[in-house]
Amino acid sequence: MNTKLSLLCFLSAILLSCNQSPIFVGHRGSLLGVENTKEAFVNGAMHYGYQGLECDVKVTVDSQLVCWHDDHLERVGIDSLQIPTSTLTQLQSLTLTQVRKDITYTAHICTVDEYLSICKQYNVFPVVELKWGIGLNNNDMTLFPALYALLEKHGLVEETVILTSMQQSIEYIRQHYPQLTCQWLRHQVQDADYEWCQQWDVTLSVPHTSVTEEVIARSQQIGKDVATWTVNEVADYERVLELGCKYVTTDYLTIK
Repeated sequence: MNTKLSLLCFLSAILLSCNQSPIFVGHRGSLLGVENTKEAFVNGAMHYGYQGLECDVKVTVDSQLVCWHDDHLERVGIDSLQIPTSTLTQLQSLTLTQVRKDITYTAHICTVDEYLSICKQYNVFPVVELKWGIGLNNNDMTLFPALYALLEKHGLVEETVILTSMQQSIEYIRQHYPQLTCQWLRHQVQDADYEWCQQWDVTLSVPHTSVTEEVIARSQQIGKDVATWTVNEVADYERVLELGCKYVTTDYLTIK
């Protein structure tokens, strides 16, 4: 195949990808409910119809996996306890309160087991983000087998996406759990990132402000799609759709 024809085929593939509908992922479940709790997850699947649900994983002092973004609970009005130094029982006794779009929601902490049960029940795929912090974080993968066991329990190994900014964690997963899909969270993409993604079979996940024609084209050159977050405005959605993003994470956006 000559160079001109190869270029035409490549450009056609890009145009085709731009016309495909993206896969929507509910950010921390959805806006309807306290983030990362059962109500938000169920509404992400039922009310918004998202194909995937994203959660953040934290580890309690008694090695239980829960869905939460931070080590602390200040965003839901609790400053007396932190997840890494509390037991699951202590955390489950708390009432979490959060105001979202002028609506006050209350909930209880959601375990990863409960989250995966919801994903299975509503036939959506899990996007499990490993955060910087304590336990399953700072590239400490001691408890990752426990997370994998939960994926096996719910029959969600092949459907699950593991999302993290931690390169060593991704390398560990690719070496020990190659059947899992991984996305690498990057705020800004560097030239060397594409080679690393190709080497470790990883998809880039970037904020929508970092999505460019170059990011899409260079990802497609190595046979990879691009995921983006957190897209809540129609104009931002239309831009990343035109560029060719496959995965779009949002709090509440729906496009019919």
